Amino acid sequence: MKLQAAQRTISVAFALAGSALLLFLLVGWLLLSYYRRELQTVQSELQRHEQAIPILQAYAASDAMLCDGHLCVNTDATAPARGDKRQYRPAKPRH
Repeated sequence: MKLQAAQRTISVAFALAGSALLLFLLVGWLLLSYYRRELQTVQSELQRHEQAIPILQAYAASDAMLCDGHLCVNTDATAPARGDKRQYRPAKPRH
């Protein structure tokens, strides 16, 4: 009788330990997947910012400003025209 009670106690203890381990692994897996998604989001945002750096550097170096929601530039009339229809001229450097 005592042996059966001890065996039942040990079985319940192993079942509880196994359940706790499974719960711990499940929570760990959920946290890992959440942080993996967050990391991907931050990496894509960082890539967008890194791609914008040359554009911002070119804007800061050129004689350009915003005029009523549009970009206005002081073009360099002596520079060669660019673009497939030769419709663009570079902006003068900012002084």
